[in-house]
Amino acid sequence: MNNLFRFQFLVRSILFNIYFYILTSFLVLACLPLLMFSYKGMKIVSNFWGMILKSGMRIFLGLEINVIGKLNPKKQVIYAVKHHSAWETVFCTDFFKMPAIVLKKELIFLPIIGLYFLIGGSIAISRENTLASLKKISVKAQKASKKGRSIMIFPQGTRVPINSNTKKYPYLPGVYFMYKQSNLPVIPVAHNAGLFWPKNSFMKYPNNLKSKCVTIKILEEIPVGLNKNDFMQLLERKIEDATNKLIEEEI
Repeated sequence: MNNLFRFQFLVRSILFNIYFYILTSFLVLACLPLLMFSYKGMKIVSNFWGMILKSGMRIFLGLEINVIGKLNPKKQVIYAVKHHSAWETVFCTDFFKMPAIVLKKELIFLPIIGLYFLIGGSIAISRENTLASLKKISVKAQKASKKGRSIMIFPQGTRVPINSNTKKYPYLPGVYFMYKQSNLPVIPVAHNAGLFWPKNSFMKYPNNLKSKCVTIKILEEIPVGLNKNDFMQLLERKIEDATNKLIEEEI
C-alpha cells in the first residue's frame, strides 16, 4: 500500500509539474508583447500565472485555496510573506495585484523571465546585509512607494524548510528599512503551502493537507512608527505563530 501511495504521489507530481512548467513557459513566451505595456501588461501576465497554478492544483492535486482575513487591494502597503516554496511567489503576485517584489538580483539576469521581473518593477537586491545594501533597498522601496505600488517581501530572505526555526533562518533587517523609509504599514502573511510543496521539492504532497486546502492568512497590519526592535519582534511573532497554527491544524 505504501508503494502504491508513493507511485500515486509521483504520478500526480509529474503531471502537475508538466502542466505548470509547460504552461508557464508558453505564457512567458506568448506574452512578451505585453512587456510594451509595462506594469499593466505584467498584471495581466501575473493573473494568468495565478490561474495556471490554481487550476493545476485543482486538477492534479485535488487542492483548493482558502483565504482568511480581509484585504484592501487599493491600500498601499508592504506585504511580508512567509516563504516556504515557489507557491507563494506565484499566488501572492496575482492575489496582491502585482506588487513590487523584492527578489535576489540574480533573477533579473535570467533569460526572458528576467525581463518580466525588470519591467514589472521588482526590487532586485543582493543578499548582503551591509549598510550600503540596506540603503539601496530603502531607495528602491521609496521609488516604488512614490509610484503608488505596494511592495512584497519575504522577510527571511530565502525559502525555508517547513519545520525550520528563526535562529537558523532569522528575519532580516531589510524589511524594517523598507518599512521605515517608505512609511507604509506592513501586512504580515502566513500560510501552510510548505506542507504540500516543500522547499526545492519536485514531489508534491497534497495528502499532507487533510482539509484539501492551502490556507493563507492575512494578518492584522503593523502600523507605521515602530522602532526597529519592536517592529522586528512583532513581525516575527505574528508570522511564526500564525504559520505554526495553520500547519498544526493540518497534522
